[in-house]
Amino acid sequence: MKAIARSFVYWPGLDDEIVNFVKDCRHCASVAWCPPKAEPESWHPTTAPWQRVHADYAGPLDGEFFLLVIDAHIKWPEIFPTSKTTSSATIWLMRKLFANKGMPELLMTDNGSQFKSAQFDDFCCKNGIRHTTTAPYYPQSNGQAERFVYTVKRAMKKIQEGEGSIDEALNDFLLT
Repeated sequence: MKAIARSFVYWPGLDDEIVNFVKDCRHCASVAWCPPKAEPESWHPTTAPWQRVHADYAGPLDGEFFLLVIDAHIKWPEIFPTSKTTSSATIWLMRKLFANKGMPELLMTDNGSQFKSAQFDDFCCKNGIRHTTTAPYYPQSNGQAERFVYTVKRAMKKIQEGEGSIDEALNDFLLT
């Protein structure tokens, strides 16, 4: 549309006027290929540690999975190697973590079956944890955990290219 208009006339701001005209056109919007996405909303900032924690699983890496839990306020990571990602294993690991750090007010996870089970809901309810899951097929809403999963996987692969075990690689990663 812009190219056709420019082949006949030109004035400063022509492209912007065409864009605005099309943007305001109801008929154009109804047949557009991709409707505009809603602007993402950021999480409200936390004021203290353990108000909101984000959790997700990474792996498998050499047959092991890793439960990652990140505090939203101070960005403190906790990583737990595990061979199982069941609800029971997840609850056991979180109980161990929360016994040391305290119960969070809000726990944000994806929609993994271990986080959606009645057993996990019961664990959260009994411990006064408000559990929220991401929108289905939209993992970006748990961006804190998703980004950390990516970072851990990348770092572990880089470190493991040298020599050493997963535990050594994990400890090297956490030290840095």
